[in-house]
Amino acid sequence: MRVHPSAHPHPPPGRRRVLLLTDSYRPTVNGVVSSVDELRQGLLEAGHEVRVLTVGPTRRTTFDGQVYRLPSLDASHVYPHARLGRPVDGPLLADLVRWRPEVLHSHTEFVAFWWARRLAHRVAVPHVHTYHTLYADYTHYFCPHERLGRSLCAAFARHTLDRTDLVIAPTEKIRRLLQGYAVRPPVEVVPTGVDLARFAPGAGSPELRSALGLEPGVPVVLSLGRLAAEKNLAEVVDLLARVPDPWQLVVAGDGPEAGALHRQVGRLGLGDRVRFVGAVEPSRVPELYRLADVFVSASRTETQGLTVLEALATGVPVVCRDDAAVDGVVVAGRNGERYTTPEEFTRAMTRLLRDPDLRRRWGREAVRTATGLGRDGFVAAVCSAYDRAAGRDSTTVAA
Repeated sequence: MRVHPSAHPHPPPGRRRVLLLTDSYRPTVNGVVSSVDELRQGLLEAGHEVRVLTVGPTRRTTFDGQVYRLPSLDASHVYPHARLGRPVDGPLLADLVRWRPEVLHSHTEFVAFWWARRLAHRVAVPHVHTYHTLYADYTHYFCPHERLGRSLCAAFARHTLDRTDLVIAPTEKIRRLLQGYAVRPPVEVVPTGVDLARFAPGAGSPELRSALGLEPGVPVVLSLGRLAAEKNLAEVVDLLARVPDPWQLVVAGDGPEAGALHRQVGRLGLGDRVRFVGAVEPSRVPELYRLADVFVSASRTETQGLTVLEALATGVPVVCRDDAAVDGVVVAGRNGERYTTPEEFTRAMTRLLRDPDLRRRWGREAVRTATGLGRDGFVAAVCSAYDRAAGRDSTTVAA
């Protein structure tokens, strides 16, 4: 990468330069990418200077004025969609040192984390890290022995996180996990927010409904996310098959379990009731939520439940597995239901499918719930965490 020496004037008082570092970024679609993007957009809107350091698919380091992309190797055999970037090269490091970020905020624990460590030594600024992923629930990708895998995850978390100044946990569930791992830095809970203007209630697109072949008058159940074993969509299909009322399921996403799910749907004779739409461009995701009458999730590995929050913001009631990740978000009997048994799922889904007035009431409550979980509050809380990592009072720097 050719880096031209340039002056980097200091940002206005109350604003800061933030470098976000991640092994996963656009065009990849996952929860980490969504969280990084929400934070980046919110920081920019609040007047901060933000750059992203991530991996790229080419053999060259590139920089478009906002995002640095380093050459990388495919590592999806270790973790889905993972790529391993090379070390930061001399010209790039020199440009970053000239820019002088005031906060380094890493979001993954692999190469990007060590980029942050190298930079922290060079520019002597706080290193904040968000712990997004429950690796203990993904041990089947890299270790055949579950108990050993979980022990390795705890040791790995300590080895990495103990080098940072402050750790952000998206939920209390993650904070408790890290407390159990005995990590040393302070851990603060900061739920990821969503863009409430983008995920707002509205009428579903008749064109999209027609394109998906959805039947008029039949409630639409939506599942959105990666089709992987840990997302547990097979359970949703099995449980919906037992629900006697009319429904049609839209499955948005792709992944290693896609073939098995197609076969399961065929085996259960549900081919005319399930629509697989594959991976969806982020710009089209709000349209899918607006088509839905109910959002469903059976995931056991959520750390922040972003899709659940997006559904609520769009006014869609949620039926999900009972999980600490959605504590205070999905409130049973108000904006959705949480289940642990097949009977609880059937009861909740049947009730919603049969009662459009109930769906509307819970949808209104869903929007009210999401109001307190928007991007502005998320960014303000992250900025307060930056201040504490730097040893400053949180009132000294504007969010």
